[in-house]
Amino acid sequence: MQVQVLTGTPAEIAEFLRLTEGDKTDSEADDLVVSGNAMSPGAVATFVEERGRGADTNARVLDYLERVRALGSVEIVTGTSARTKDGLTDYLMIRDDGIRRYGAVAYVKPANGGLTLRLTKDDVADVDPVRIKLRDVRPGHQYVVNCPLRDVETVRFAVELTIRALDKVRGSDSEA
Repeated sequence: MQVQVLTGTPAEIAEFLRLTEGDKTDSEADDLVVSGNAMSPGAVATFVEERGRGADTNARVLDYLERVRALGSVEIVTGTSARTKDGLTDYLMIRDDGIRRYGAVAYVKPANGGLTLRLTKDDVADVDPVRIKLRDVRPGHQYVVNCPLRDVETVRFAVELTIRALDKVRGSDSEA
């Protein structure tokens, strides 16, 4: 299945979709990926299917993304890349959909089930270290925690960590 990428201002994209919606079925419209904008569940599933390398990993990634979407007030987006055929990144970003923008709170890689969260070592000092790995990054870096989606229990745990990351970016300015 081919994913169509639309770029432009929100008004330009809306006008394009309005003018061409008669040419698309509902299922085809779900497969449109608008880089930098929230993706529909169908577009997310297509993205994971195309970028993933195995049914089990794909299922865990989709489970994680569905659970995160169910939290509400989040966006699942992709960025652009000059290194891929379709011009999209090989990962999805989870962002708070509120006014405050700190970038992504999590990056998910369908190819290997990798998950990197906008949390520091101090943010996870109270959690069992079995399911996470701390990245060796420069001081002050905010994306320190990796939580590979290896099994169903880790997916549940990853959602809890995502909630922590969302709470962090939604908190006071001093926490940013």
